[in-house]
Amino acid sequence: MEQVLLIVNARAGSVSNRTREVIAKALAADFKLEVADTTHRNHAIELGRDAVDRGFDAVLAFGGDGTVNEAAQALVGSDVALGVLPGGSTNVLARSTGVPRDPVEATAFVAAHLRSGARRRINVGRLNDRYFLFSAGMGLDAEVVKRVEADPEGKRRSAEWTFMRNAVGAGFSKFRGAAPGITVEVPGEPSTRALFAICCNARPFTYFKRWPVDACPGAALDKGLDLLTLDRVRTSTIPRIAWSVFVTRSHPRWKKSRYWHDIDGASLTPDAPTPVQVDGDYIGDLAGAAIALVPAALDLLV
Repeated sequence: MEQVLLIVNARAGSVSNRTREVIAKALAADFKLEVADTTHRNHAIELGRDAVDRGFDAVLAFGGDGTVNEAAQALVGSDVALGVLPGGSTNVLARSTGVPRDPVEATAFVAAHLRSGARRRINVGRLNDRYFLFSAGMGLDAEVVKRVEADPEGKRRSAEWTFMRNAVGAGFSKFRGAAPGITVEVPGEPSTRALFAICCNARPFTYFKRWPVDACPGAALDKGLDLLTLDRVRTSTIPRIAWSVFVTRSHPRWKKSRYWHDIDGASLTPDAPTPVQVDGDYIGDLAGAAIALVPAALDLLV
């Protein structure tokens, strides 16, 4: 019987005690199950490492994208599979890989893959010492995440509109008209300067309600990394960016943008410490970011 660890973030947006109990009961019928609740930031990393050390077959993360990212840190490079049970406000990885949005239905989906041995080995990205599954960024997007994390009540009430409000606010207040302050270096390419940079290992970058937001339209889990930079944000640029990421996907071809597809890595060096996010989690204001592709690094139960 497969050994399974269920990691639960009880503070995630759509996690409830009742749903937790239903999921645990369903999994316990088929697997040797242990359940652990996270109590602090990066706790899922510790729990995942313990599961790897003890020879578990799979770790299932019931929470948001941050919980999934933490659990993945411990599993990269191992044979322990990761299952995603959507319990957050956006659930980017679950939605983009076809996992049902209802966590109970997702449990049946993941359990069926575990029983049959169906796994998908995916590439991941690494920013310094932190792995990311679908995106990482320095500058505007990370500033938005930083502001949202400073407003947990707003995120709990309406995550999408809290992100949108902070994106518009940061764009107009801090980034509009600002000079590019990040040196971007891609191996084999001339260096360039950017106002912000977004690196994607998959698409979409995020969702706004039911609509995908495509910062890097060419990204895929079985390819290299995609990198988008923009060197200026003006008043007229902000609605144009919104229209492009939702509808036209034309921003990779703009004169003020640079887009690299299927690359192995890049380095970002800001003039001063700048906000950085991985998979929608703010990890600090950093003085530099070394980004690299880690091929065939993680088994997903999808």
